[in-house]
Amino acid sequence: MKHYLRWITFLWSLVLLTCSVAEVPPVAEKGHLTAVSYLAQNNQIIPIVGDWEYYPGMLFSPSELTEIKSIREPLYFTVPGVWTKSFLEKGFLAGDGYGTFHVELLHGLKGIPLSIKVPEMESAYILFVDGERLASNGYVSTSYQSGIPEYRPQIIDFIPKENQTSFLLQISNYHHRKGGPAQVIILGRTSDIHKQYEFQILRDMLLVGSILFMGLYHIFLYWNRKKDPFTYWFALTCILVALRVFITGNKYLVQVIPDLPWEIHLKLSYLSFFFITPIFAKYVYLLFKPYFSRRVYELLKYVGYAFCCIVLLTRSSFYTYLMVPFQIFTLLGAIYTLLVLSRAIRDSQPGSLIFLISFIVFVASFVNDILVNNLIINSPLTIHFGIFMMFFVQSIYIARNFSKGFVDAENLAIELSEKNQTLQKVQNQITILNERLETRVKEKTIELQSKLDQITKDMKLAKSIIQSVTKVPEMEPHLRVDILYKPTADVGGDIFFVKRIQDFYYRFFLGDATGHGLQAALYSMMIQSEFERVSAVAMRPNDLLFYMNQHFYDKNADLQIYFPALVMDFDFHQNILRYAGGGVQNQIILKKNNESLIVENTGPIIGILEHYRYGIFESKVESGDRIFLFTDGLFEELNEADGMQAWDDLMQTIQSTNELPFQEIIPSIQTMLFQKMNKTTWKDDSTLIVIEIT
Repeated sequence: MKHYLRWITFLWSLVLLTCSVAEVPPVAEKGHLTAVSYLAQNNQIIPIVGDWEYYPGMLFSPSELTEIKSIREPLYFTVPGVWTKSFLEKGFLAGDGYGTFHVELLHGLKGIPLSIKVPEMESAYILFVDGERLASNGYVSTSYQSGIPEYRPQIIDFIPKENQTSFLLQISNYHHRKGGPAQVIILGRTSDIHKQYEFQILRDMLLVGSILFMGLYHIFLYWNRKKDPFTYWFALTCILVALRVFITGNKYLVQVIPDLPWEIHLKLSYLSFFFITPIFAKYVYLLFKPYFSRRVYELLKYVGYAFCCIVLLTRSSFYTYLMVPFQIFTLLGAIYTLLVLSRAIRDSQPGSLIFLISFIVFVASFVNDILVNNLIINSPLTIHFGIFMMFFVQSIYIARNFSKGFVDAENLAIELSEKNQTLQKVQNQITILNERLETRVKEKTIELQSKLDQITKDMKLAKSIIQSVTKVPEMEPHLRVDILYKPTADVGGDIFFVKRIQDFYYRFFLGDATGHGLQAALYSMMIQSEFERVSAVAMRPNDLLFYMNQHFYDKNADLQIYFPALVMDFDFHQNILRYAGGGVQNQIILKKNNESLIVENTGPIIGILEHYRYGIFESKVESGDRIFLFTDGLFEELNEADGMQAWDDLMQTIQSTNELPFQEIIPSIQTMLFQKMNKTTWKDDSTLIVIEIT
């Protein structure tokens, strides 16, 4: 094991040696990039990134730039980036379009030979440097019929005549899900750019050669020993990875076959990725068969092959949308593989730990490349190094398996026999326990059924009591009342009372008792009893809450009853509304003139603070005003992560009922809330009281 870890440390050190801490290059701001001091240092190469001027839906030459600027303000586009719109909005045309990009680079290198490395753009471009056309791929067009895509990275040498260089880039796309400057143009001295490119070629060819050699070596192993089929699938994976390195990145395949059609090249690029997942899954499945679910393997296999068939049978404008879903699918498969390896390590499966370490390196590099390719982060691509390190370790692992195959087989046979004996003992013990358990279950079932019958009877009684105390009295001609009461059980925690104090004075109480069922019923009756007692002496809502709070505070040493509650009085001698709230959410008044009035809470929940004096809210009312009283269960599920957003959604819903007849308000609110929640029930008790001044 230490031997493997030393190899991994050595290989990863080689990768890290290629990286060095460097000065952060400047970026363009509003179409201007100043890099004089940065490029004054030798061997510096700068990516032309940042905010480029952007003219969407326009293709024009450098000579027209001044005129275009005089009549149209440019937008600014962050490069690298894509103009792709939402798939839900534009469908398979989300990446289609064309536009012109422009940036001015102040470099201070007048007369010094410079070079730019231009990668592929999505999916055709023309690049003008200081007004001169220096690079292009495909045919830039304003329509699908005449547009021609092409991927052919180029290095362009030029000598700037001034200390500032203008870059104008025309791009069109009708063949790929991503449209725009998705890659980065880099600039530097000619010798530095070519040196970097030569290093990339050397690195990639070493990588291709090493991985391809591993693949051919394991094909030879399989040819001589077909009893170990995992070597065959490992070899296929190596060959596919080597092919993908050759196809992607610097696009060496296009340089070898210049006339290769773009569509074929892109299909090969996608197929080389889509085939890797099912083939590598087969390799892992064969290595860790006791831990790897066959159903999961079949899913990985058939989904991977299905994606490959879609690539073969459809156009690029369709199958390029498969990349992100397949990356997510592959990542899920990798996560499952990590779980498989964890189980194998738990059981001390030989080689599982080193496999896990190398696989984690691969997954980390794979995630990095997904984020880079989708323009989420900006960092070097590392998948090739991750794959090489994993495959190198796997080669050692396979060779070790061959040398220890017979010993491992004997050990596994002994272990299997011991496990079978242990399993048989456990099964015998389970049989005895099951017999005892069946007798005990029968006894408990009879006992529980008896208790359940009694609880059901008590619940029916509690429900009847609650229905009787929440009955709404006659309130004509002053008020009309409609109530939505949706408990999650037969008896819920929400409780409301409506009391006619005098012919011109009405009192509404709304609270949220703790729990559900029988507990809630008992608490509700205690609250109702105290409400009736203090209503006779409390002339104002805040006085009523004061007395109730003090009563339950004194009782809470034993009962621990806390609950939010509100009281709203209507005095029609003065046409005034009085309100006090303890620990409740804001309530809503919808005035006749469409003005919305928020009624805020005036104190803490009932029973928590001694001798607390609650505030009071008063407001004049007139005919046509509507008041909405409710508990938090009504709207919390609109957005459980953001309570303010849930409140805003409820507010908009209530305001939309302003023109509705009174009897249609509650059905309309309930329908709209269910539509926003995508469900037809509340998971908490919900109460809504709608009051209209008549």
